[in-house]
Amino acid sequence: MKKKNVLWFCVVLMMAFGMSSCSNDDSIEGKNDPASESSIVGTWELKTLCYPDGNTEISSDQRDIFMFNQSGKVKVFIKKGKPLYPDLPNEDGEYDYSYDREKQIIQLCGKTLKCIISGGDMHMEGYHQGPDDGLYVHEFIFIKK
Repeated sequence: MKKKNVLWFCVVLMMAFGMSSCSNDDSIEGKNDPASESSIVGTWELKTLCYPDGNTEISSDQRDIFMFNQSGKVKVFIKKGKPLYPDLPNEDGEYDYSYDREKQIIQLCGKTLKCIISGGDMHMEGYHQGPDDGLYVHEFIFIKK
């Protein structure tokens, strides 16, 4: 009788650990974790540049890659030579960043940008002094890979 109880106990333990490990795997990959949708950690492609005079969609084979990690570093891989993006890194390398989801801001390369992450897109927005002494807005739209 004791062997039968021990066997059932082992089966119950195995089922409990099996179920918890499945749910942990899902949350690690972000499948069932709604907070992961608004997390900056991961790999992002620069999809669209938005300026006052129009938007420029970047072809998928030319998109620059930004890999954000949890320790405040972003690795950047520039695909098409040396772009001249205001406020973003323009060369391959590793840069410091700080992201505040509550305030919806990111500090990147010493600049503070508005940063909103929603539904697999990330919008970074900055402001610059124009040649006519007016401020103009530029926006970078990223998609999560």
